[in-house]
Amino acid sequence: MTQGPKELAEALTKHHLVFQHSDASLEEALSGVKTFYLGIDPTADSLHVGHLVPLSLARTLMKSGMKAIILLGGATGTIGDPSGKTSERTALSEGEVSPNARALKGQIAETLGTSKFELVNNESWLKRENLLEFLRDIGKHFTINEMIRKENVRERIERPEVSISYTEFSYALLQAYDFFHLFERHEATLQVGGSDQWGNITSGIELIRKKLGKSAHGITFPLLVDKITGKKFGKSESGTVWLDGKKTKPFTFYQFWLSLSDESALEFLPMLTEISDEEISRIEREMKEHPEERSAQRALAQEETSLIHGGKTATACERTTEILFGGKISFKELS
Repeated sequence: MTQGPKELAEALTKHHLVFQHSDASLEEALSGVKTFYLGIDPTADSLHVGHLVPLSLARTLMKSGMKAIILLGGATGTIGDPSGKTSERTALSEGEVSPNARALKGQIAETLGTSKFELVNNESWLKRENLLEFLRDIGKHFTINEMIRKENVRERIERPEVSISYTEFSYALLQAYDFFHLFERHEATLQVGGSDQWGNITSGIELIRKKLGKSAHGITFPLLVDKITGKKFGKSESGTVWLDGKKTKPFTFYQFWLSLSDESALEFLPMLTEISDEEISRIEREMKEHPEERSAQRALAQEETSLIHGGKTATACERTTEILFGGKISFKELS
């Protein structure tokens, strides 16, 4: 169903899916956009729970009528994005990144619930670039002054105990060029990314403006963060919760959602699920009246486990949880 920019902006805001936008208003950033792109660096052979936010945002944009391009960073994945990091990422070889990219393709389609998106790999154009031509044609549009003001770079420079290599420092140029390439070749006028990607996204917007004299747009989504500890749920944090059932068992996946704080669960529920506004309001009231029932956590666990592992598996996880912790189901009921 096609939505206008005003209705789409309201829906994204209501579901806590937007952190920043490049224009004066979110509605303006969405106006006239027919194609957007989301980039994922294949630094592992599975997505993790942190990827559920961008994929939820992508689903919403696609349902509004936009075309989706999912970019797998086969080239940038060998370098690693410094955003949100206090130390150099471990460099990956092409032989490690390529199989990861293949593994993620199917996972992305399953999580989006459709294969109606275009999958591209920046390896196909970045590997063809000549170094001198890239520095001359792209590098000249960036000043060191601008780059060190980017939050992800500034934090690494200002802290004496950490540093940033030229390799990671130049990552923003590569991502900016990705946006330029997809804007010019695929008419992708909107890039979406995590809040830690803001500097990279705005670099792309500026490159498009300087080289083509045209306007592009950017939207960031909030990172999935534990409201109690303040830690990001991602691959590099300890205790990673993977979407691949072989890396994180479905029951462990289910328990992850069940163990969230009330504050986190209530925020994630509209962000990650397609539960109706009326049902979410009911769950919110129930959480206030009977917090011990953990209604928001149970709804999240059921919805997300069903999305990733299927409805039958989610039901089995729920019943097992009741046996182990609730005492409401007997073992005979499982047969």
